[in-house]
Amino acid sequence: MRRKDRELTDMTEIFEIVKRENVCTVAFCDEPFPYLIPLNYGARMEEGKLVLYFHGASQGTKLEQIKKNPHVSFSIFGGHKIKLVKEPACESSTSFESVCGSGTAEIIEEPEAKRKGLAVIMNHSGAPEGISYDETCFPDRAVEVTAVWKITAETVTGKRHP
Repeated sequence: MRRKDRELTDMTEIFEIVKRENVCTVAFCDEPFPYLIPLNYGARMEEGKLVLYFHGASQGTKLEQIKKNPHVSFSIFGGHKIKLVKEPACESSTSFESVCGSGTAEIIEEPEAKRKGLAVIMNHSGAPEGISYDETCFPDRAVEVTAVWKITAETVTGKRHP
């Protein structure tokens, strides 16, 4: 990272950003161009690693990409505010915080593990409202027809520009 003064290295601080935001852009390896898509997610730490959970239709490009090559990159971005300076314009800036990383995506097949992943996603979304969910909240049919997948991060970096 070029700007070491903006680098975040404390995983607790990085995870706070991850918990605060709600859109993660995931890049899949595809040819001739990467396949990049913004998604809602849920996050938690598992065995010292950041794990991001996603859900969606049981068919589609994302699942095909994971099966073809599970290596992905991701980016979470927030807290952005443009700071305009009239003279000189080149001194304008943007404040932000971001988390970027790479890891391995895995489709979750087992129903109880899917329920766990769905609860992580819903609790991530519900936390700001004080709403929580447990794994029993999801009807069997919904679990059956919903694809749940996760990224286990192998690398994670954080950055903040106040």
